[in-house]
Amino acid sequence: MAVVLDRRLSSRLRWYRGPSAPAAAELSLRDPGRPGCWVLNTGTELDAARMPPFLALLDRAVHSSARIVVVDLRETEFLSIRVAAMLSTAKSEAWAAGVDIRLLTDGREVERALDLVGVRPLFRYYESLDEASEPEPGER
Repeated sequence: MAVVLDRRLSSRLRWYRGPSAPAAAELSLRDPGRPGCWVLNTGTELDAARMPPFLALLDRAVHSSARIVVVDLRETEFLSIRVAAMLSTAKSEAWAAGVDIRLLTDGREVERALDLVGVRPLFRYYESLDEASEPEPGER
């Protein structure tokens, strides 16, 4: 039996080795300089192994005095399906607490994961961090 490899597709394969130490350090919560808003930077990879620290930071932001929490996924190259699905639950729990979770995305990989689990329609599209951190009209 012969094995035929199509070398044209080999460049599309990427071995996933889990988050590197620098990637894990990129997960952070910061103040964008707008009252009532926090920005959660997710780094380059947001997988199941990084879900507990991500959830802890998200929970901390939601239960602070913030009215808006922006999850910044612009630098994220890999978004786990499990994490994407969890965003639906996080959005509804935050909404019950009076907090709006907003996503800021920039990559096809992230958008694909959000579409696959069906959570993309729950979040508006934002062009920039300034736009995402701005209160809706009438919310001020």
